[in-house]
Amino acid sequence: MIVVADSGPLHYLILLEHIELLRRFYGQVLVPEPVAGELSAAAAPAVVRDWITKPPTWVDVRPVPSDAVSMIRDDLDLGERAAIALAETMHADLLLIDEAAGRAEAKRRHLRVTGTLGVLRVGAEQGLVNVPDLLERLKATSFYLDETLLHTVFDRWPKP
Repeated sequence: MIVVADSGPLHYLILLEHIELLRRFYGQVLVPEPVAGELSAAAAPAVVRDWITKPPTWVDVRPVPSDAVSMIRDDLDLGERAAIALAETMHADLLLIDEAAGRAEAKRRHLRVTGTLGVLRVGAEQGLVNVPDLLERLKATSFYLDETLLHTVFDRWPKP
């Protein structure tokens, strides 16, 4: 399975200490160079910068042809554009992306998408994630939380 990741899911799965779910579920994850750049930026939390500086063996940071990136809507940020371009170039089975506009563009291009919450839900279904603890920790981050979406995704688990 070919899986490409944008920065959002990587960032939050690292912060929530559930990044290993990606290895467990997908084996290998392709990360576009611009996404690696976002994760290593000074504004990123130290734990995120440290992780991408020495990524695990199952993470493959890849260059993305600039002509492929330029074919993606320019109102998306560079990381999102690069992730969509790499997913298209590699004929990826799945794109990990959180931002609504990026997800919409990926779907318009017939890419299968999921995001941070989708990965965490599968982890919860497999008993790998403590949902009440996760929701508390998620609220302590800068992750945009839509209570209706959270309820829909995690409705079968007890709330904190």
